[in-house]
Amino acid sequence: MTRRASRSFAPWTIALLMPVVACIGCAALLPRDAADTPTNEARVTVSELSETTMHALPVEPPEQERWRDVADVAYRDDFREAFDYADSARHRVEVRYEPAAEMLQGIVSAIGLKPSMAYQLKLVGLEPIAGATEAENAGDARRWSSWQLGHMGRWWCEDCDWNVADADLASHVDDGHTVSGYLLFDWFVTDAQGDAQHPFALDSSLHVLWRVGQRERGPNDSPPRWYTVERPADVYPPSAANTRQQIGLFGEWESDRPNIGQVRLPAGSYHVGLNLTEETFHANLGEARALEGGGFWALVLQSELRFEVRPDAGAAPEVAR
Repeated sequence: MTRRASRSFAPWTIALLMPVVACIGCAALLPRDAADTPTNEARVTVSELSETTMHALPVEPPEQERWRDVADVAYRDDFREAFDYADSARHRVEVRYEPAAEMLQGIVSAIGLKPSMAYQLKLVGLEPIAGATEAENAGDARRWSSWQLGHMGRWWCEDCDWNVADADLASHVDDGHTVSGYLLFDWFVTDAQGDAQHPFALDSSLHVLWRVGQRERGPNDSPPRWYTVERPADVYPPSAANTRQQIGLFGEWESDRPNIGQVRLPAGSYHVGLNLTEETFHANLGEARALEGGGFWALVLQSELRFEVRPDAGAAPEVAR
């Protein structure tokens, strides 16, 4: 079968120069009026030690990787055979952070990812927590960061291969389970070429993403974002090639966390991973939802991130009830 033609990555030469040019118009790109935030009032400062290029993560087992677009339409077999996140010459993600701002924010630029794919954008703990209290994790920046992310987001237990509720955290740790925290705060969808440029700001705690019509949107969930899915013939089988479709996505609010738009990380020094996870829309979650190539929330790309959050003189964020 014909493989997808290799794309020229000469645009990356131009892309590397874009931050310089973009400084002139960064106010139009960065979210939440970042360009108007005076540096001396910045609450979050990003370290120069932070990685700006994401690297591929091994997907184990391989069946967790997704081979369908946001509408569950499958890609061609030869596209599946040729695609590999580890091929950084063809599939690349760069992150440009705002060095000092009210919250963690910046721009993700992706080239050559899976077309019309929804990617979760989240912070993940680089080390499992050492205990169920902040004091037990205070001696190590990566463990402390993981603990803070879990309290603002969710807990993941490696032994159970599933999420852990706040009420059950202590018992899992006491049983010797490996538990880490993570915070899903945003997402983006690639275009027909697998490209995207997405401004982000960490101000929300999300549970998961849903398609409009797949689940009723709750009062605390995010507004939907709409995307036009275009399906080129070199990526999709003849039955789907050259079709177009409108798809809406929304983020489900993580219950018992601050309202969407009101999350502010506690003060301290963070050492975490900025992660891209393939959204799979609950495919293969139980036998009744088995879907070949549907995936299972595979963590595919990541970079290390260090930043400092200074104390906030304002009131604690409101928690929705």
